[in-house]
Amino acid sequence: MGRLFNRAPEPRGYQPTQAEITDAANRLNTGSHHAAYELVAHSGDYQQQTAMRILAASIQDPDD
Repeated sequence: MGRLFNRAPEPRGYQPTQAEITDAANRLNTGSHHAAYELVAHSGDYQQQTAMRILAASIQDPDD
């Protein structure tokens, strides 16, 4: 007998804080990708979201 509702499993992994994202983005802007790489590597199911958050935080306004 089939299940009435098929639910996907809850995502697993670590969702970094905004401070961690900002730190990784700042380091990425200075030429070091290691902090961003490690943060994404430890994010589990949240890897894509974490990478996009870092990239969005690393965009610098050319007028600044």
